[in-house]
Amino acid sequence: MISFDLRLDRPGFSLDVAGEFDGGITAVFGPSGTGKTSLLNCIAGSVRPTSGFVELNGKTLYSSDKKVSLPPAKRRIGTVYQDGALFPHLDVRRNIEFGWKLIDESERRLNPLELAEFLGLSGLLDRKPDALSGGERQRVAIARALATSPALLLLDEPLASLDIARRGSILNYLKRVHAEFDIPMVYVSHSITEVVSIASRAMLLRDGKVAGFDRPSALLLGAAAAGGDIDNLENILDGVIGDSTDQLTNIRIGKVEISTRHQNKNQGENVVVSVGANQIILAAELPTRLSARNILKGRVTEVWSQHGKVFAEVDVGQKFIVELTENALNELGISQGSEVYLVFKSSSVDVFDA
Repeated sequence: MISFDLRLDRPGFSLDVAGEFDGGITAVFGPSGTGKTSLLNCIAGSVRPTSGFVELNGKTLYSSDKKVSLPPAKRRIGTVYQDGALFPHLDVRRNIEFGWKLIDESERRLNPLELAEFLGLSGLLDRKPDALSGGERQRVAIARALATSPALLLLDEPLASLDIARRGSILNYLKRVHAEFDIPMVYVSHSITEVVSIASRAMLLRDGKVAGFDRPSALLLGAAAAGGDIDNLENILDGVIGDSTDQLTNIRIGKVEISTRHQNKNQGENVVVSVGANQIILAAELPTRLSARNILKGRVTEVWSQHGKVFAEVDVGQKFIVELTENALNELGISQGSEVYLVFKSSSVDVFDA
């Protein structure tokens, strides 16, 4: 549990935020320049606030009233940056071991080699960072941060420089890290896709102040519908390869099965699946005589509508987010609780290695 009440005054910019993050994955969302990175730096200790406090699991890390300001190395916080910030002269093994060697043996909970294996890095231990792909560098950065056995993991735009395939893969790894090691995370991003995919709670920052704190879908899609920044929203989901024909491959996603173009993968193989929110058609009645291979019955759980932009969250045994127009929503008579059908082509489903 981390709680904070911070003020940071800089020329032309001020940050005035307060909040409390639990043991899950919390996203901090907002446009560039709104204070996301400044908040993380204040928590990590690389920037000293003007006033306020930061507490982690009841321990004071910073307090202007108590005259306490622990240095970053004493805060037991791991940080992953957008570019990975790896040491270019060290190979993967020594990058991961760097922080691990600096902490007391009694505080070492995670073995660097086991972390490398968990994150799929065992075959890369002798390589230098310049011989790695962007996704591999980020996995090394995550392993290096975890090797210090942190009480909290901060991630500052960790996927901003990656394409959708590598973004989906790293998101999958981060969800596995949280589930396996039970380390709370604060995930900074301006991508609604990433936040909706990974976080259980989200804080929206605007102009250095908290504009909302809620479930990611409700908070961020509502903000987007009100005119906020939004990327091309993708439903990024974990899947397992099923049976195949010459043309199609079935993929199990949670409790549902979808069809995609034929995949040269083995049955039972784990994958990451991406379906654009604007690639899904919403139908109020069961459609017939369609070329689309995927028709899933579900129920609308939430709807956000403003300024002609609409998002609906639909539970088909797995939650999907659909983008449509306000006119379409009104003509279909769809609202929260409505039974609907999701329709999308097999060619609209992108599949990546997990």
